[in-house]
Order: sequence, then C-alpha cells, then structure tokens
Amino acid sequence: MSRTLVTRPEVVAASAAAGPESGGPIRRRRDLRPLLSVVSLAVLVALWYVLTDLTNTVKPLYFPTIDSTWSAARTLGWNLFDDAKATAARVVASWAIGCALGTLTGLVLARSKIAYYLINPIIEALRPIPPIALIPFTLIWFGLTEEGRLVLGALSCFMIMVVSTTVAAANVPPVYLRAAASLGASKNQTYFTVVLRAIFPTLVSALRVAAALSWAVIVAAEYLGAQSGIGFLILQASHTVNTPVVLLGTIVVGLEAFVFEQILRLATTYLTRWVERSSS
Repeated sequence: MSRTLVTRPEVVAASAAAGPESGGPIRRRRDLRPLLSVVSLAVLVALWYVLTDLTNTVKPLYFPTIDSTWSAARTLGWNLFDDAKATAARVVASWAIGCALGTLTGLVLARSKIAYYLINPIIEALRPIPPIALIPFTLIWFGLTEEGRLVLGALSCFMIMVVSTTVAAANVPPVYLRAAASLGASKNQTYFTVVLRAIFPTLVSALRVAAALSWAVIVAAEYLGAQSGIGFLILQASHTVNTPVVLLGTIVVGLEAFVFEQILRLATTYLTRWVERSSS
C-alpha cells in the first residue's frame, strides 16, 4: 500500500517564509566582521594615543607617539615607498621559488620510496635550523647580493612546503587512486588530475604560513648587506635610536604582510571554490 505525503498548507507557508531568511544570522555575522576589525584597530590606536600623546605614560624613547611616527613617514616620503617595494619584491620572489620547489620535491618524495629515504633524512636534519642562522654563510657564499637574501627566504618556504606536501600526498584517500587506475589513468595522469587536486586545499594553510615566515626572514636578511628595504631602514634608524622610524618600518611590514595575506587568501579561495566549506 503506497503512502501519500500530505503537506499542510501552513507548513508550506512557514517553510517558504523561512527559506529566504535561512542564513540570515550568518549573513548578519558576516556583515559585522569588517566592522569588528575596524573597531579593534580603532581601540588599538586609541590606546596608543592615550599612553603616549595624552598621558605620556610611555616615554617616546620606548615607544614613539602617533605624531612623531607620522612626521617620520612624511620626512621619508617616497623613500619609504621604495624600501617597502624592495622588501615586497624579495618576499614574493623567494616565496614563489621556495613554494614551487618545496611542492615539487614533496610530490617526488611521496611518489618514490627511494627518493624519500635518500632525501628525507637531509631535510629533517636541516629543517630545525633557523634560516637566519645561515645569514653568515650566505654572505660568504653570495656576498652582498640579492641572491643570498632570496636563497634564505626561499629556503624557509621550501622546508614548510616539502613537509606539508609529503604528508598531504601520503594521506590522499586510496579510493581516489584506485578509481583513477580503474578508469585507465596512468601514474602521471593520476598525480596531475587526482593527487594535486586532492592535496591543494590542504596546502593552502602551508602556503600562508610560508608567506608569513618569508616576510620575517627577508626583513632579517636585509639587516645585513642590503642597501634597500624595510629591514635596512629599521637597522639604520636603530643605530641613531630613531624609534619613530623603527616603529614606522614595523607598521609598514605588517601592512604589506596583511595585504599579501588577503590577496593569497582570495586567490586560494577562488582556486579551491569546488571545495565544500562551512557556511558559518
């Protein structure tokens, strides 16, 4: 005996009315996110003003005032922009090179057991070493050139990506690989169409961590031997205890890193738009 689903009119009306409103609280929360960010920044600036300019609780030598920092920015003018551009160029180049090589090496290690047992011990031995500790060697090997700074930044990204890629590729569900093989895909085709697609969402967080580390390493590398860049600017200002310029350089690096992070986040979100995400 077949059953007939009886739908009450008031239930249908309630469902129709609730449909457009579903997700309403979620949309409202999303609308509040930019406002919350602005509020947090405003509170931070207000606290800075109160502690330095208004009450003089913190001495200018220890932390400069807003007015002195702004005066330093106006004094530097386009020189500040040139230094920021030089640092950003080094970061982007080293990040791209290090991430590409690290991802490629990780795929090789995940695919070949021989390569894994040959190369992985070297990577594990070098991975705990801070890239900054290698600055003296890069000065000896490359001199006061851009190559040495790029190598340091790329090395930091390489170590993060090679480990993340190896682990992600090893954790690809075997059912995906068996399905590709049953459809006649070769190993190369499986890697390009299945493995890379499966691990890319996992590698997004590694790409962002590598970007953050690259900013730190490049700025530190600019302390030694560079003739431009925010790191060079901060170093020169620290020699004369010019704390407004030191703070200004720190703020500029933070803003650059934030912008790069947002661009990277938007790009990776678009490239992984096929991934199901939480609506919250």
